[in-house]
Amino acid sequence: MYSLVNFIKDEEGATIAEYALLLGLILVAVVTVVTAFGTNISSAVSKASGKLIT
Repeated sequence: MYSLVNFIKDEEGATIAEYALLLGLILVAVVTVVTAFGTNISSAVSKASGKLIT
């Protein structure tokens, strides 16, 4: 019974879950930013190359 109470009161598992959630949110933010800037950069390079050819 003592082991079960200690297991329930242990906060280390919650910390791991919090880190995993934080890592997931950071990953979503990075993917969103890279996708947004990637599209803008691709558009700028296309425009620049089009002007160099003409």
